[in-house]
Amino acid sequence: MANTTHLAAESTEALAPGDAGWDALDDLWGRLARPFDVAATVGALVGLPAKEIAQLVGAVIATSPEAELLLDELPHSIRSLATSMQTQAERCVGELRGPVLWSETLAARASSFGNPDVFVCAAPSRAYDIDENRVLVWALVLVRDAAERATVDVDVRHQDVLMRRAKLNGNDAGRFVEHPALARVSRVRPSPRAIRRTRAGKKKRSYLPALQMIDKATNPVDAGFVRDLCDERTRVQHQVLMQLVHRLERHGGRLPEFRVERGAVYAGPVQYYHGRRRGDRSQLSGIVIGQLLVDVPDQLHDPSRDRAEASLAARSGNRRTMVIMDDDDIDRAIDRAIDLARSA
Repeated sequence: MANTTHLAAESTEALAPGDAGWDALDDLWGRLARPFDVAATVGALVGLPAKEIAQLVGAVIATSPEAELLLDELPHSIRSLATSMQTQAERCVGELRGPVLWSETLAARASSFGNPDVFVCAAPSRAYDIDENRVLVWALVLVRDAAERATVDVDVRHQDVLMRRAKLNGNDAGRFVEHPALARVSRVRPSPRAIRRTRAGKKKRSYLPALQMIDKATNPVDAGFVRDLCDERTRVQHQVLMQLVHRLERHGGRLPEFRVERGAVYAGPVQYYHGRRRGDRSQLSGIVIGQLLVDVPDQLHDPSRDRAEASLAARSGNRRTMVIMDDDDIDRAIDRAIDLARSA
């Protein structure tokens, strides 16, 4: 199954640093280009491996209220499945189960030594592989696969309540997917047209939990989820990053949306490399603005600027560096980055 993607930006007011209610992570989260890979993006923001983030996101999806509602309503949903009628060629002997398909009948009699009791009929049958049921099955597949991601390589003896709940929901979803009425329904992502038809169909109430589950899996986490994974230094880095972005935009137009590539968060000339994500402390980490590398001290409350500058220079990759220890440093960093760009 494809990686979980986040599609919709949260509706936030256009706040800037200094405005009441402004939050750096909310600002950054709202500027991410959609859709994006949740595990890779959150991992780049907080410095955790993408595999670990995928497990956490899987647990969030598999134990979400939407998943619980979907599974609770499944017995009722199974009894209320939408169906369509279709015809299929069926070989009959001595009886008719629908209109006779004479060309197929003659071919069948020829292979039956001319038996006049053999007919091939267009027999009507009830079809379950339709848009609404594809939506339902896909929602179940999302829960099942999310539970698998959440519990992979986790020893059952060490699973906490959340993981056990995820595993239980995943097992239930997998069992419902194999229900006789759903066993032949396609296990593919429903098209936008199928989603719209299900939302507007006569039995839309029966399929509402499935639609809500798909919405949840599409946008499984928010900025609050990311914030809970950040340590103090990461939060300060995010604040410095967004203050730099806003100040840089005062000197020019708005920067492009943020994207994640190879573990780095970037927008135009600005890139953010999380130190924990990089692993090796000698590798580049911090905030790059053109030719300048800036970062907060390794020890946030260390008063020694010289020590912080030496540590930053050691991982700069021969870039110019500047440590950010207060708001005035942010303005100086922007001026220096612009001067370096002009002199290049």
